Amino acid sequence: MPLELDNADPVDPLTPESLPWSEKLQGNIINGHGRDHTANIFITLPGNVDGAKALVSRLAAGVTSAAKQETERRRFKTLKVPGETFRMLLISATGYRKLGFDEDRLSAAFDDAAQPQVQASFLGGARGAVDALQDPPPAEWEEPFRESDLDLLLIVADDDEQFLLRRCGEVLTSLPDGTLAHVERGEALRTAGGEGIEHFGYVDGRSQPLYTTWDFERDASGNPIRRDGNLVEAGGGGTKEFPPFASLGLVLVPDVLADDAEAFGSYFVFRKLEQNVRGFKLAEQALADALKLPQGERERAGAMAVGRFEDGTPVVVSRADGFIPAKENNFNYGGDGAGLKCPFQAHIRKTNPRGEAPKIDGIPPERDRRITRRGITYGDRPEHPQAAQDISALPSEGVGLLFMCFQSSIPKQFGFMQRFWANSENFLKDGVGLDPLIGQFKPDNQANPPRKAPIKQRWRAEWGGEVKDKAPLRDTHETEFLMNGFVTMKGGEFFFAPSIPFLQSLQAASRSSAREPVAQSEET
Repeated sequence: MPLELDNADPVDPLTPESLPWSEKLQGNIINGHGRDHTANIFITLPGNVDGAKALVSRLAAGVTSAAKQETERRRFKTLKVPGETFRMLLISATGYRKLGFDEDRLSAAFDDAAQPQVQASFLGGARGAVDALQDPPPAEWEEPFRESDLDLLLIVADDDEQFLLRRCGEVLTSLPDGTLAHVERGEALRTAGGEGIEHFGYVDGRSQPLYTTWDFERDASGNPIRRDGNLVEAGGGGTKEFPPFASLGLVLVPDVLADDAEAFGSYFVFRKLEQNVRGFKLAEQALADALKLPQGERERAGAMAVGRFEDGTPVVVSRADGFIPAKENNFNYGGDGAGLKCPFQAHIRKTNPRGEAPKIDGIPPERDRRITRRGITYGDRPEHPQAAQDISALPSEGVGLLFMCFQSSIPKQFGFMQRFWANSENFLKDGVGLDPLIGQFKPDNQANPPRKAPIKQRWRAEWGGEVKDKAPLRDTHETEFLMNGFVTMKGGEFFFAPSIPFLQSLQAASRSSAREPVAQSEET
């Protein structure tokens, strides 16, 4: 039976019914590869079709399937035996063009541009989405992203850094001259307990959509999860309104170019996001000062910007960190409709509103906007983000996040989230301001007078409380303060993760071309 993308229950990639598609799907899509060290190798294909196909064929050898990744994941969970080096190959629109696919065929195969809300599509690429996403102009991006056609992205990952470097060296040595565009190294930051964090010091990777049966074995707090239809119950509570389960259609689309009914792929966004850690921490302290927060509650200033404390405690469930369970993900904002606990502009409330976002002209609800994040931190720093250190010693550049995400539509999911949620000063409520972390602002030359800076967000020193039904959003307990500008997009590209059958078809075409005899002239 063909794979149903609107499945109502989690899938097991290793059942006999699933293997026909999971062995053809690349890994890292429905589950992260889980390795702590990555080499993200950007490649520019040769200008001739045969040379381009031959290079893709070589690089595609040994890519990790979803089925293999799931086998290795279960082996590690039960036996603590690590998996092999992970490999994944992604192709950009310029890459498909160099492989010989014309515009008509590409338009038929990649129809994510059929989403009118955001002009950010796979075929248009990251440069074509600059205005829609309010990104910095490409002239301000880092040179590798600014200058080169990034036709391929080969992701190589391993838990052993030295072993990864040797594998990466082998790949680089095998590349033809002029094809290596850039390499971005990623290294996961973790707490003492093994949880992933980012450079601002906050636990990262919460609120992911979940697709497989093994994802429902335990929740983030280690509690057993029971799932009945669309209801997930964890630790005695319920997440009836916003369960983590997602149908495969959120992240997978048929790989039309593979000509195989069991072949699927996914759209992929890569963005290098530099973090000004020192600036963010100084702003945290300035906001705490402005709100006159007492010593025991000063950490709440940064937590209100993120929506969680550093240990993962959601602001909406606790006024301080250390809430049990600290990794709580079983919540929504139904009891905080006035934003008296978690500000409307908080990063996790902006980008994952959990039932609050209104439909726009019948556009699908917000659950269909979710993205499947696979990012990893980059950059070296003298001290771990959670180590005691003076603010003056924190980095202001050179560190950040290699943001990566999968989805079934770039404009419908990541593009919409960035443009209409994070970048909007009027989402979730009018006048709340930008997302403090990833919200981007461009001066409005049409305004009178012209807008040169984003509006200041409004913050409350008091946590919780009550508000009358008709009370205005703005009240005397709020303080205006601008928390933004500490994350800078340094460049990126849009890719597609093709199916393994598609990659194998290029290998077959490459071998056929190599065997084709040279035509002889009539004189001989």
